[in-house]
Amino acid sequence: MVKQFSVVYIPAEDGKELEEWRIDLPSDIDGQISCLTERLRQHFKQQSGGATSAEQRETFRQQILSQMPKGSEMNDEVMSMMLQMDSLVDSVPLITNSPSAKHIGVNLYVDDKGTAKNLPINMRASAIAQACGRMLEVRGDAFIGRVFDNDDAFVRMDFKLSEINADAEWIKIAQNQTNPKAAAPVTSGRVCASPSCSSKGIHRCSRCQAEYYCSVDCQKSHWRVHKLSCKKP
Repeated sequence: MVKQFSVVYIPAEDGKELEEWRIDLPSDIDGQISCLTERLRQHFKQQSGGATSAEQRETFRQQILSQMPKGSEMNDEVMSMMLQMDSLVDSVPLITNSPSAKHIGVNLYVDDKGTAKNLPINMRASAIAQACGRMLEVRGDAFIGRVFDNDDAFVRMDFKLSEINADAEWIKIAQNQTNPKAAAPVTSGRVCASPSCSSKGIHRCSRCQAEYYCSVDCQKSHWRVHKLSCKKP
């Protein structure tokens, strides 16, 4: 019987439920290392096909043209071929596999072309990353997986759907690793917690007492992200 391990799929579309995926685990170590990224590359490539919106295609076109000699052009056929090219999988560590974490890492996996394609913001994945202390704006579908890696041994481990909650132990470990508030200089002042704003934070969240906002509008717009980590002290 083929061994498997679990990862969590976080769709960018809010109307879709989170899912727990079971991935086949090869018997050889090279296959174990590459199996997840290969599976996710297939998913991201499928997401880049005919469903790509005109706006996303144009954003991607402009990104590519900006890297080409002035006056270069790109027809629709070449554009479609480039969109169909294999996406690379970008891995963002939510927990670094350090000795203090017993060499167990938790990673967020996303399409490395997400920004270039102007994929929709994944509010739930962004909320999870930010709850871990990673101030990210995730674009497109995302996945979370767990691995043991101490440079001598590499083991794929289960990451369960039931672990997606604000009180999960792994989120506390991630927060202890990043601890951005403790690392920030005291003299820097309070900045609005909304990622799209850099104004001074003057209104404090009445529930958690931890985040500050420049206005009620910013607080309301950020609530979908902030609510995952917002708890009464």
